[in-house]
Amino acid sequence: MTRALDAFGAPGDLVLDPFGASPRLVLEAARAGRAVLVASSNPINRFLLQHLVQPFALSDLRTALARLAAAPKDQGRLEPFLLDLYRTECTRCGGAVTADYFVWEREADGPSLKGYACEHCNHAGEDPATEADWARVQAYARRGLQHAQALEQVAPAGDPDRQHAEAALAVYPGRALFALITAANKLGQLTLEPQLRLAAQALLLSAFDAANALWGHPEGRARPLQLSASPRYREVNVWRALEKAVGEWALGSPPVPVIEWTPGGLPDPGTVAVHSGHARDLVPALRPGAVRAVLTVLPRPNQAYWTLSALWAAWLWGRAAAGPIRVALRRRRYDWAWHASALRTTMAGATACLQTDTPVLAFIPESEAGFVAAALAGLDGAGFRLTGRAVRPAEGQAVLSWTLAGSTVPTAVARGAQERMTQAAAEILRWRGEPAPYGILHAAAWSDLAFERQLAPLWRVDDGNPLALLHETTEAALSDRRSLIRLGAGAEPETGLYWLVDPMGVEPPLAERVEKVVVECLRQTGTVAEDEVDAQVCRALRGLLTPDRRLVQACLRSYAEPVPGAAAWRLRPEDEAATRAADRREMEALLGEMGARLGFTVKGEDPMEWLDERGQPAFAFRVREAAAPGSMLLAEGVGPMTLVLPGGRASLVAEMARRDPRLRDWLAGRGRVVKFRHVRRLADETTLQPQNIAERLTIDPPEHRDPQLPLL
Repeated sequence: MTRALDAFGAPGDLVLDPFGASPRLVLEAARAGRAVLVASSNPINRFLLQHLVQPFALSDLRTALARLAAAPKDQGRLEPFLLDLYRTECTRCGGAVTADYFVWEREADGPSLKGYACEHCNHAGEDPATEADWARVQAYARRGLQHAQALEQVAPAGDPDRQHAEAALAVYPGRALFALITAANKLGQLTLEPQLRLAAQALLLSAFDAANALWGHPEGRARPLQLSASPRYREVNVWRALEKAVGEWALGSPPVPVIEWTPGGLPDPGTVAVHSGHARDLVPALRPGAVRAVLTVLPRPNQAYWTLSALWAAWLWGRAAAGPIRVALRRRRYDWAWHASALRTTMAGATACLQTDTPVLAFIPESEAGFVAAALAGLDGAGFRLTGRAVRPAEGQAVLSWTLAGSTVPTAVARGAQERMTQAAAEILRWRGEPAPYGILHAAAWSDLAFERQLAPLWRVDDGNPLALLHETTEAALSDRRSLIRLGAGAEPETGLYWLVDPMGVEPPLAERVEKVVVECLRQTGTVAEDEVDAQVCRALRGLLTPDRRLVQACLRSYAEPVPGAAAWRLRPEDEAATRAADRREMEALLGEMGARLGFTVKGEDPMEWLDERGQPAFAFRVREAAAPGSMLLAEGVGPMTLVLPGGRASLVAEMARRDPRLRDWLAGRGRVVKFRHVRRLADETTLQPQNIAERLTIDPPEHRDPQLPLL
């Protein structure tokens, strides 16, 4: 974000974030000297924002936990009371222990596994749950007092949202809900200094998130988006979750000033002002042109988070605090068409305080085709013109830039959308010079329409929503077998890679250009940070040419070595330009001498051909310093070829072959890769004959590290 801000507006500008979905965006913008105005109707988001820009002191978090631990509960203290809820027995020594978690199957009436560390015999791990474990958990039925309190705080009897709140509560195991509400009630009874109360609320918020059944077991499941229990979930020990939360909130970064926005007031540079509501509510109080830029992370539809936010806000701050987001309790469907409409409504409400040249930069984390389409359709329909885009489908990242479109708004739906989409997809394949995944072609097809404001008129069609209207059109456009083919395709259009029916005139493969940029960067600087290499690649290959980080990292590993203790790389001595040039001359000389010694007629240099006694090509060699085979090796009509490369290129060749089915086919058919070191070994081999040279060339393929040449 900080790097993006270097080319986005100027220090001191007032920046508007109309969604408040990313506290880190706000923090980086303020630290870059911008005055930041954030609109956020979700009280959970606002709490996260405030305590990221103004982090808790570790001492406050520890004190808050200690005060909670010491709170009186049933003639004892809260900490042992909560820990006792997870009492179990060690399967090795039989001693009483506290489980850190239990593992449940979604449809079971009790846990299947328990995870713990026994302080008596030092046994640790997961063991099967016992009948005693099942009996203990049955004591905490969902319909107990704590369940009733949890429900009453969100939606009292007679409230139309009560049934929806009850459905949301169902994602909490009964024992977890009992423990959470017990802790929340106890916090409400304590007399704490304001900062300690906030710290305790932060700890509880983390426990609310950790203790539901949405998180799968083992860990590694993606962040849950739907409000349904994972098929196999972990019931965490709530007190252990509170202890863990201390480290999660102790960020240790320097604070940034944050204030509550008031009508007529604007934040100073480096300050964050937060509006507790929707962006459309604060815009009338801002003079036109006051906002110099819009910088935002577009929120992703997340039924789980938005619904649970309503529960958490009510549990922490009361029913009124959850009021602005209570609608999330009853909404069950968040499709991309709905999301496009929501983005359009919010962004249209912000246009009144913007000028025609006001830049808008929208980041899309967890990007996918539907999300990109919703963003393009929503902002186009809100009155913005697309000015740039970059997508990294493999990493789920996208960035879109816009300006306010002004009065140039199309009034009619353009004809030929399918043909336009097909042409855009084919054009981006020609630019990239290699097969591309669905996400790239989809972004090209949709953004081509957005560049010319052709999505906005679709909102005016009866029951119109561009996503619904263009869904089938997009599939038909990418299924045009006159222009496009799919490689390794499955049943769904999102699978496989797309390529051109007629690849004549395409640019060199994108992977080859990435390698070139990385090598130039390393040779110019010697030692360079990985992020700077990635930035240089992105500057050289913009928009839908932006490569994924995996390819950039593969190029780095091929030419450089990591600097110990730093996120930086330095060029290996053997990959200096002069050294590789000398290696190349050596290889050409050795191949020429070897061919002549074996009785072949040696012809040419690039390629170097070995002709048999009839004057027919028996072998052909190209000596290269770079891994990329080049378009010439992939073109039709090129005969069998041996590519001679430095050994360090082996992993990069493998990565390029993973990305490009054409290269895989070439390597499996008429192509061969031989390392420099292997040519040197063959040149010294005394048993080499014309009859065995083909076999000897295959002994050290790219995936092998240290071959053993046959003795006979």
